[in-house]
This record gives sequence, C-alpha cells and structure tokens, in this order.
Amino acid sequence: MKKNDGVARTISHPGNYLVFSVLLLIMGTAVTTVQYKVPSILGPLMADYGMTSSAGSLLMSVFTAVGIFLSIPAGSLVKRVGPKGVLMLGCGVIVLGSVVGSAAGTSLVFIASRLVEGVAFVLITVAAPLAIEKYVSLDNQGTANGIWALWICFGSVIGSTATPVAFDAFGMTGTWLLYAAFVVAAAVVLALYMRKMKPIVGEGKTSLGDEKVGLKGYLSLLKVRPLLFLFAYLVFNIEILAVLSYTPTFLQQAGMDASLSGFASSLPGLLAIVSSPLFGKLADRTGKTKPFYLIALMVSIPATFLMMTQSGPLLWFGAFLMGFVGYGVPVLALTALPRIAGSNALMPAMVGLFMLVQSLGEFLGSFLVPLLLGPAMGEWTFCASVISVISMTGVAALALCKFK
Repeated sequence: MKKNDGVARTISHPGNYLVFSVLLLIMGTAVTTVQYKVPSILGPLMADYGMTSSAGSLLMSVFTAVGIFLSIPAGSLVKRVGPKGVLMLGCGVIVLGSVVGSAAGTSLVFIASRLVEGVAFVLITVAAPLAIEKYVSLDNQGTANGIWALWICFGSVIGSTATPVAFDAFGMTGTWLLYAAFVVAAAVVLALYMRKMKPIVGEGKTSLGDEKVGLKGYLSLLKVRPLLFLFAYLVFNIEILAVLSYTPTFLQQAGMDASLSGFASSLPGLLAIVSSPLFGKLADRTGKTKPFYLIALMVSIPATFLMMTQSGPLLWFGAFLMGFVGYGVPVLALTALPRIAGSNALMPAMVGLFMLVQSLGEFLGSFLVPLLLGPAMGEWTFCASVISVISMTGVAALALCKFK
C-alpha cells in the first residue's frame, strides 16, 4: 500500500499502464480531431451554408463554451457511472453529433451538431484523468498523465492538416463520417483493453471512493489552497489561448505567410511530444510536482511574450521555451490534482472544477486579447505585457499554494 498526501492505494492487477495510456491518447486524439476539423475549412463551410461571420465563429466557440457549464456535472456523472462508462458515452455522443452534422441541411442544425460534439468533448476531458486516477498506480500516474496530455496537441495538428485534404477528397459529409469512424475504432479498441483492467483499491474502496461526500467535503475544494492552485492553471490557459489563436495573426501582420505562421503557433504543441511525458516521468521519479510546475509556469511567461511580439529568431526561441518547458504545466497540474483534492472521493468534483477553470481560461483569453489589441489589432506589445503581468499573479498564487 502507498500513501501520498492522505491518498492510500494498493494495486490490483491494473494492466499495462503504458498500453492503457497510449490507447487513451489515441481515443482522445480522435475526439480532438473532430474539434479541430472546422477552422481549416471554415471559409468553404460558411459559403456552403450561407453563414455570416458571427454564425461562422459559433462553429468553433460553441464547441468549447459548453465546458464552462458542463464540467462540474460531468464530474458528478463520472462519480455515478465510472470513468469508463463516461468515456464510452462521450465517444457515442460525438459520433452522434458528427452524423447529425454530416446530414445537416441548415446552418442552425449544423451549429447544433457542433454543440452536441462539444458536450462529448467535455465528457472525455473530465473522464480521462479520472480513468488514469482509477486504473494507474500512483508511482506511474505522472507518466500516464504526460502521455494523455498530448491529446490536444496531436488532435489539433491532425485536424488542421488532414481536414483540407479529406474535404477535397470526400466533401463535408464524407469528412465528418470519416472522423466519426476514427472515434468509433479508437473507442472500441480502448473498451476492449479496459475489460481486463482492474481498479486500484485502497482502504477497501476504488480510487474514486464509494463513500458519500457531504457538503463540508465539497466546500473544502473552495478553500484557499485549491483556489490558488486553480487560479494558476486559469492563467496558463489564458496564455495558451493567446498563443494558439492570435500568434498567427501577429506573424501574418509582420509579413509571414499563413502556413509558416500556423506552424509557428503549433510548434510548442509538437515539442510537447518530448516534454510532456518527460515532466510526467520526473514527477513519478521524484514524487514531487510543485517545483517543476513553478518552473514551467514561470518559463511560459517570457515564451508567451516572445511569441506575441517577435517574428525573427526570438519567436522560435519562445516557441522552444513554451514547447519544451511551458507545456509541462498541464501534465504537472493533472498529476498534482489528487494532492489538492486530498481525498479520493473528491476527485470527480476536483477534476470537474479543474476542467471548468480550463474552459473559463480559454473563454477569458478569447475575450481579453481582442480588447487589449485594440480596434486595429495592433497593440501587440501592450497586450503581451498585460498578459505577462496577469501570468505573474498566477506564479505568485502557485508559490503560495502548499503541496508537494
């Protein structure tokens, strides 16, 4: 039996955690590919459905906005059904949304199908970390989280690069059904493998806990320590939204062609293929997350500033900083969650709050950055400076938060 910040565990034939993590990553990548299939073909889609620019923007924003409202209920659902059931439910819902979208005859139905897909995305986002919590031993959870954390990176790259090719070859209907088939295949393989996995148990319970949690327990997640931890992660998501969504605009204004600017903004995610599992392994080997988390969060500040203000060598230096160091934040934050929750039974609620904060950070980033850039979208240094100051408050919050 192992103990870690009050969380006790023993291992009961959990299966090969590396195989499980990779299969979970493939499933997550398939789901994220569905999310990122729209941006690279937004123009043709808007033309086909006669959409205005505001209606077209809903195709992406409605997908992510639902996370603000559904993250906490999704955590409760995992508590009742279990992470495996919610993972499979999420895959089924996203396939349903894709099938509806493939046959949509109006823009309203098409946007509604994206809303359905967004609901599924929230379910997967919340259930996957809880599946790792349930089926992977404590001394391997960092590595498993490091592998899982690549799902957005992989899915965004595949969705952005493969969709135009698939769209030209199969049209919108064929592309939507192709990606739905990808999700089905990944879900079936994951479900079959999980059949032989047994949950980690400790103190006679599964890792999520079977005991009832009272109001006092839930209110403990709103104390100073969890709030400081969540605020730091909120700030990081504002940074990432700014880099992924607005760096290409800045670079194109500076004269860089669209394809290269897109590559520059996505480069940190590609580099995370190396850094994400590495940070997870460091957490496993040392039993610590806070020192590495602080370093990654601090490095993300100059990295964000450089990527939003530079178009020469310093741009690429910033991208390497973000990819090799800054992108350690999601892995380390996920790995630290059990310590912040303090109880296995509170993990579903903790993960729900964590994903709520992620969605809220993305929303605030999408709202704040255009305001800071001004009507002409030209105040890049001012915008990056303000985000840097906000990010420093996140570092201060994390430094004050007590955890190992």
